[in-house]
Amino acid sequence: MSTLSRPARFLLTTGAALILLATIFIPFSVSRVPAGSIGLSGHRGHGPGWFVRAPFSPVLIVPLSGGPVRFDLDRSTREGATIRTRLTLDYRIDPDLFAQRAIDAIATGFEEYIRTTMQDALHPFAPSTLLAPAAPAGGGGRTAAPRNALDAIEHALRAGGIVPERLEGWVGPISAFANPIDGAGTEGGRDEIALGPMPEVVPTGARLVLIGLDGADWDVIDPLIRAGRMPRLAALIRSGTRGRMRSYLPMISPLLWTTMVTGVGPDRHRIADFQAVDLASGRTIPMSSRFREMKALWNILGDAGLSTGFVAWWASYPAERVSGVQVSNLVAFETLRPRPADKPFARGIVFPSDYLEGPRDDLITASDLSFEEARHIMRIERSEFEAAVKDVLRPPGVEDEAINRKMSQNPVPLVLSILTGSRNYATLAADLLARRFDLTAVYFEGIDMMGHRFQHCMPPRMALCPDEDFERFSESVSAFHARQDALIGSIVDAAGDDATILIVSDHGFRSGTGRPRAVLPFTTQQPVEWHDEEGIFLMRGPIARRGATLASPATLFDVAPTVLHLLGLPVSEDMSGRVLVEALEPGFIRSHPVRTVPSYEELGSPLAIMGPGDEQASAAEDELLANLRALGYIGGDSDPDAPDDAALRAGDSDRAVGSGGLGTLAFYHRNLAIYLLQRRDYARGIDELIAANERTPLPRSYQLLSQAYLSLGRTDEAIAALHAGLNQFAAMDPESVLWLVRIHLRDPGDLHAARDEGRRWAERTAGHPGLDDVIAGLLAEEEGDHGRAETLFRASLEADPTRVVAADHLYRLLAKRGAPIELEAVLRRGLARDIRIDEYHSMLGVILAETGRLEDALVSLRRAVKLDPYSSRFTGNLGNVLARLERWSEAADAYGQAAQLEPSVEIYMRLGSVYRRMQDSDRALAAFRQARDLDQGGVAPFLGIALLMAETGRDEEALDAAREGLDRHPNDRSLRSFYEDLIRKRRTPEAAPGRSGSG
Repeated sequence: MSTLSRPARFLLTTGAALILLATIFIPFSVSRVPAGSIGLSGHRGHGPGWFVRAPFSPVLIVPLSGGPVRFDLDRSTREGATIRTRLTLDYRIDPDLFAQRAIDAIATGFEEYIRTTMQDALHPFAPSTLLAPAAPAGGGGRTAAPRNALDAIEHALRAGGIVPERLEGWVGPISAFANPIDGAGTEGGRDEIALGPMPEVVPTGARLVLIGLDGADWDVIDPLIRAGRMPRLAALIRSGTRGRMRSYLPMISPLLWTTMVTGVGPDRHRIADFQAVDLASGRTIPMSSRFREMKALWNILGDAGLSTGFVAWWASYPAERVSGVQVSNLVAFETLRPRPADKPFARGIVFPSDYLEGPRDDLITASDLSFEEARHIMRIERSEFEAAVKDVLRPPGVEDEAINRKMSQNPVPLVLSILTGSRNYATLAADLLARRFDLTAVYFEGIDMMGHRFQHCMPPRMALCPDEDFERFSESVSAFHARQDALIGSIVDAAGDDATILIVSDHGFRSGTGRPRAVLPFTTQQPVEWHDEEGIFLMRGPIARRGATLASPATLFDVAPTVLHLLGLPVSEDMSGRVLVEALEPGFIRSHPVRTVPSYEELGSPLAIMGPGDEQASAAEDELLANLRALGYIGGDSDPDAPDDAALRAGDSDRAVGSGGLGTLAFYHRNLAIYLLQRRDYARGIDELIAANERTPLPRSYQLLSQAYLSLGRTDEAIAALHAGLNQFAAMDPESVLWLVRIHLRDPGDLHAARDEGRRWAERTAGHPGLDDVIAGLLAEEEGDHGRAETLFRASLEADPTRVVAADHLYRLLAKRGAPIELEAVLRRGLARDIRIDEYHSMLGVILAETGRLEDALVSLRRAVKLDPYSSRFTGNLGNVLARLERWSEAADAYGQAAQLEPSVEIYMRLGSVYRRMQDSDRALAAFRQARDLDQGGVAPFLGIALLMAETGRDEEALDAAREGLDRHPNDRSLRSFYEDLIRKRRTPEAAPGRSGSG
């Protein structure tokens, strides 16, 4: 028996019991969350480390990022069929939002929580609607899930704390998923649903380096080469092939650079503006890789097992998973300022996410620039340089943008930013070249940005450039070109002699006397007026021709096909360009003939739908937009009553067009419309202009809409579009009134309605030099008073020599009385004011040809074609002069281009006649037959075919052609005479068709 008292025994027993309970409960009341995870318990979320929870309460530990995870969601249609939606997800956790859903997630488990969220988001969509072919079919009856369904899923997941990094979906009958096809995956462990197998890579031994120089132009570069200021580029030219690179309208960088890596236009790749709207936050963001709907070179090459490294390509943020490295276009702003060593770069800036940790120490910030380096570009004092460095280093957003980011008004910080970014791009390119990827590409924006700030100050000085600016910045553009040349040299050295170098630009930059006289290069929505239609192309390396020049310009569409071919892959038939075989060694072409596949969109892995980037990158996005705004690329319309950015965003939040919950602004659709209208795709252009006006009505959009309607013969709608614009915008371009008058005077003309339009809008046209004169001239011409009309057109051109309508009608009147040469002085005066008037170059070329000055005419007509390569009239006129000069091969090319643009009997007859001169009877016959098939009553094609057959000794076929012609045109004397000559040649009596007797 214990001698302990009863109270003591009670305490001892109780203590033992408590100890026993503690040993039972404590292991279940303390939990540990490992690094990189979040713990859920009760209503709370817990970060890494230990935490105490209620006894026996459940705990859910979830990694902060993960994937891919795949979910099959099955639903039945009313008819009883089962439709499966297969979703593949890479994700990261938003800890705050996820913790708010702790009870739901703990109750069901993490993956079931995701599955339920997805199912709930899909519930409003009928199963049958998910089968709509939103993307090319692939993999046994599956189609890509509709974008609006994926958007709904993404929004639901984000609201539940699951942020999709990648979300892909496929829909089809359940039988289509009976044998799951899992791709081999890429770096990072992606689990793809495969499409068709990729074609074989035929080794070529080529290793490519693609250097993009935004805005580079031979007209600026060549004088610098002659002056010895760009020696590295000069050496590449001597040992390679150079040429011009033709751009397209609108000449806006995101569209153009994306075309180079996809091979298609913006109507297909869908990158069509500088900016978009994130519908979740309402923020305006730079145009994103999330918008692109076609595979880029890095996708195609990666699927084929080839490696790529890209630096700063437009619209590449967020960086995609690639076989290699992708450094997005936000890297310049992430490396512009010093950052703590322990501060990681924002997610999405690069892939792999840790890539920059390697070359990080080699990158510079604006604080590393020397005064001498800046002084080489600008004539500035040290104090100004030091103040500019502080300005650049100041974190964005600490003061109002109008004060500290107005780069157009304070250009020194802009130059320092350009120098910093350019050096870092070259450093990163050299690092990637050391890894010997199959394709390494780097983009430089410096030439374009320097041009937009200083091109008007280049010698000879323009009135637009103040004296002080000319003193300080007259050599800035040239000096930066020299700096860019040195950076190119460093990249070429790092690439090695066995690499093939391609240097391209998206457009040129107007210089010398070709610069606009009335608009600064950084004026809002006007900077593209300073772009030139032709940039540069240069290829040097083991497989490039040496010392050659392309006979005709390359196009942006040719870059992707050429790269694919050089790396041993077929060219996609849905790409618009071609392989630039004339730039390659003949032996390479013989050993590696061009192959094709229908489309890479149906091969390899489906294009990933990118999730949003990191919120940490929002400052870099804002800074990119600030620079674009300062240089005039964004921030309103050229029209004086255009809305500001806030108004452009208003009312747009419910219009998602891009993937991942992105919306579009009015300019997105207007840019697409301009592209489509240039290609005479008027119906789709109208759709885009209507979409633009649904977002934000703008005067220019109404003008374009009217032109598109008129091109389709929809006159009433063309008039209504202009009336809508004029009624809505007091400051709408008064030239719209002139356009209205012209519409009413089209065949059949309505003189009364045209006169009423002039009266109705007289207040709009008053005070605009020469506008009332040309309107009155059109009315007088329609009334038959040609003398008065000519006087009025001359008065209009005296007031404004660039008014094309007045010059065109005056030309017609002068031609009727045999005196078109009187217009030459007017045209030259107009071109002296604006050298880009394509109609003036064309009219001048025709006048020069009519007066026997054929070589001068050739120069003018080539300029017209350069300005508008889609005008069949311009190319046809060029062909006429080339034929008169007996330059038959060039004439055939011009006529062939004209026939492709707008087939006509006249063009095909001229093309056939040129081939006949070249003794190419097969192509001549093909052209004459094309003319015959288009014939609307003429006899010329039949006579052409018959003559050609007779000349080549094919008399029976000549007789057949003549008979066919006489059956349709029995009274044509020339054809009958030719037919009877053939009969006599045969010395066999035969009755001629269409007559009785022997003929």
